[in-house]
Amino acid sequence: ELLTDAAGAPTELAKQISREYVEIMVDEYQDTNFAQHLIVQRLSEQHQSICVVGDDAQSIYSFRGANIDNILQFKNIYKNCRIFKLERNYRSTQNIVNAANSLIHKNKQQITKNVYSENELGNKVQLFSLYSDYEEGYAVASRINEIKKEQNGDFSDFAILYRTNAQSRILEEAMRKRGIPYKIYGGLS
Repeated sequence: ELLTDAAGAPTELAKQISREYVEIMVDEYQDTNFAQHLIVQRLSEQHQSICVVGDDAQSIYSFRGANIDNILQFKNIYKNCRIFKLERNYRSTQNIVNAANSLIHKNKQQITKNVYSENELGNKVQLFSLYSDYEEGYAVASRINEIKKEQNGDFSDFAILYRTNAQSRILEEAMRKRGIPYKIYGGLS
């Protein structure tokens, strides 16, 4: 309401802000919602000097109202925009990148890109289909013990990365019951 009048035209406040902030930059644009998209559109109307950074393949917040169309349709709204694709993955092995690409290419709408890695090929990706978070915790702990024995490794050779802190409790329980020492970094407790 502050940026658009009843007819949809920019208000004086929107015009003033647009005059004051000539260049606009938005990071993680794939995670913007409809309201945020409209605000950015109104504020950049006068100068059309806007830079957004984002990856349509990393949009994970639709449950919070993020609208993937904001980034997918950006080039249609800002006709003179240029797209710079950062396609080299510096972190992952080529097998990890290939697995991710095979999933991403199934997206019906996307900004096409050819993500690649110049790192080693790496181990093949393994898929484990599990029925519950408890089964997952115990499968991870068992797999650590198996690999440790096969490769004569140390427990310090392993790290478990998880998306939410809620997963740590079940993983901790599974580690304790399998006699696996562990440290949690950045946990809630």
